[in-house]
Amino acid sequence: MPAPLSGPGAGLNIAQNLYPSQIFNSGYDFGSNQVALNSGDEIPVPSGVWYIGLGFYLTLEYLDPVLGVWISTACGTWQTGPIYVKSDGFNFRVANRTACPVGGIVLTGGSSYVQATTTISVTGGGGSTWVPIVGGALVSASVTGGFGAGYGVPPIVIIPAPPPPQSNPNGVGGRPATGYATISGGSVTSVVLTDQGCGYPAGFTITLLPNPTDPNINVGITNALWSFTTGFAGSITGIVCTNPGNAISTPQNLSLTVGGAGTNASVAPVMLATLTAASVQTTGSGFGNVSVVGATMVGGFYPRGSISLSREFLNIFARPRPAQVSLATTGTGSLSIGTVGTIVDGGLYFLQGNAVTPNVYPGFIEGASTTSIVNPGLATTMGGTQDVVTMQPAP
Repeated sequence: MPAPLSGPGAGLNIAQNLYPSQIFNSGYDFGSNQVALNSGDEIPVPSGVWYIGLGFYLTLEYLDPVLGVWISTACGTWQTGPIYVKSDGFNFRVANRTACPVGGIVLTGGSSYVQATTTISVTGGGGSTWVPIVGGALVSASVTGGFGAGYGVPPIVIIPAPPPPQSNPNGVGGRPATGYATISGGSVTSVVLTDQGCGYPAGFTITLLPNPTDPNINVGITNALWSFTTGFAGSITGIVCTNPGNAISTPQNLSLTVGGAGTNASVAPVMLATLTAASVQTTGSGFGNVSVVGATMVGGFYPRGSISLSREFLNIFARPRPAQVSLATTGTGSLSIGTVGTIVDGGLYFLQGNAVTPNVYPGFIEGASTTSIVNPGLATTMGGTQDVVTMQPAP
């Protein structure tokens, strides 16, 4: 395979104008490889092949063909190597989602809802829009046509995605279900759902194909057939943020309310936020001769809803990054009330909306001390911040 021409002094290309500016709806002209994005800002990745650096707080999103909405696939961190992206100019974008919604959870599904008349109203600003999904979760799995035989390792369970909005009877699409198989004596004993999904019009049967690494694949394997049914009819099984809107000054105060013919359903937005301020609220003491005390803000995991068989509930959906804060002590090794912390890294946190108090808690990294340590209490503020994306044309 031929390689790009290279040599001393011939490295990466500088950013360049990829389209004439006068063409309507064309990709943006780029005269630089760095662009600043404030909370709520987003920018498409121009057509081509790129190395992308997300900084501390930015996310890379792609346009999901099943849900028809933008999904975060990568996130900034302390050290992130360049992400390789091949874009058509419209299927990838970089966004600053701090202080904005990035998802939603079902707190209670309720009953007797109808897709066509169910709505979600928003209070708390930002201008985000949401679509509920009623029913269509996979709730059971059973063998159909045999448990199979000869498997050396569990087969891979590939569950088809629900139809997208344009071909789904509910008109809004759904979220794919996921699961895995267990075996005993070469036969499948169960298929365990890790996400029931939502928006499936009906049940179906799949073939459990051997794992390509199965040592018995050339010996002879009888494939198992497994059937799924749907349930939760009339209940809210998912919510989709179709437009994240603008950044919100107090992100956890964004609230969602379900409306329609049904009863007793409740949902909540999930907001992405970073630590924007931290100060000493109650005195800390006993830190000896250290001049600076470090604090790390743990917590902020993705909130759990009422559907236990979901990636959010099982903590395999997204992960937060703890903030790091430095606090200057007095000459006596104490932390005085009102001392303002220096934010080294604001971290990334998922906050449940509907005015729920953020689940973020300080832990302290203390130096040598000759007395008992009394940790201070901290007052914290969560919100949005700015960052810079680097989009470098790749060879």
